[in-house]
Amino acid sequence: MIILEILGVILLAFILLNVILYFVEPSLIAITFSLVLRIFKKNPPIVDVDEFFPQHKILKDNWKVIQEELIEVLKNENDIPKFHEVDKIQRFISDKDKSAWRVFMFKAYDNWQGTNCAKAPKTTALLKQVPGITTAMFSIIGPRKHIPPHNGFYKGVWRYHLGLVIPKEGECYIIDGGQRYDWKEGEDVLFDDTFQHAVWNKTNETRVVLFCDVFRTDLPKIFQPMNRWVYGLREKSKRLKNVLKNAEVQVDLDPEEIEKPLAKQA
Repeated sequence: MIILEILGVILLAFILLNVILYFVEPSLIAITFSLVLRIFKKNPPIVDVDEFFPQHKILKDNWKVIQEELIEVLKNENDIPKFHEVDKIQRFISDKDKSAWRVFMFKAYDNWQGTNCAKAPKTTALLKQVPGITTAMFSIIGPRKHIPPHNGFYKGVWRYHLGLVIPKEGECYIIDGGQRYDWKEGEDVLFDDTFQHAVWNKTNETRVVLFCDVFRTDLPKIFQPMNRWVYGLREKSKRLKNVLKNAEVQVDLDPEEIEKPLAKQA
C-alpha cells in the first residue's frame, strides 16, 4: 500500500510538472517525455540503419547528387553560419576552438528553410521523399575541429549521418556511447544521440555529412502519436523561432550555378 501511495505521489508530481512546463516553455516537455522513453525503450548507441531507417536508401543511392550540390554550397562556405550562431545554446560545443562547425539547414525542427532549399533543389527534393525527417542539414566541421562530449536530450528521434566530403588523410570519427564510427564518403550510419558522444577531425581537411534527425518508428505504439505531439510543441518555443531565423544563408549563390543542376535533372 505504501509503495502504491509513493508511486501515486510521483505520478501526480510528474503530471503537475508537465502542466507547469506547458504554460512556461512547452518545448521542455520533450525532456520529461524522453526520460519516460529511456525507461521503456533500450537500444545500443549505434543501430542497424537498414532495420530502423530503411528509407535511408533514397539518400544513400543519390549521395553523389547531394555531394555535387554541396560542393556548390561550399563555394560560399564563410557565409554559412556556425552552429552556435544559429542556436546559441550550442555555444559550449560549437565555439570551443578556432576551427568552425557550420550548418547549412534544409529543415529545422520540422520547418523547411525555403531560402536554403532553393540553393540545393535536388537535395531538397530527395529529403522530401523521406517521411519522418524532422531536421536536415549539411554539417560542416573544419580541420582539427573537436566537438567535446555531450548528450542529446530527445530520445524520440534517431540521428542519421551520410558521408559527403570526408578527409582522405588522417582520422575523422565520432564516438557515441563508447562505440567509434569513422565516416566514409557514400556510407551512412544511424545512432542514438542521447548517449554521450564526441567528434574528432584530426586532419587538415574539412568534413561534411548530411545530418538528419528522423522519428523513431520502433517505439511502443502508445508512444508513437505522443512522440510527434511532444516534438510539435517545439514550434511554440521562442528559441526555435530564433533558430529558424538564424539558419538562413543570406548570400545567394550565382543564379547560373543554381540553374545548372536543374538543367541536368531535366
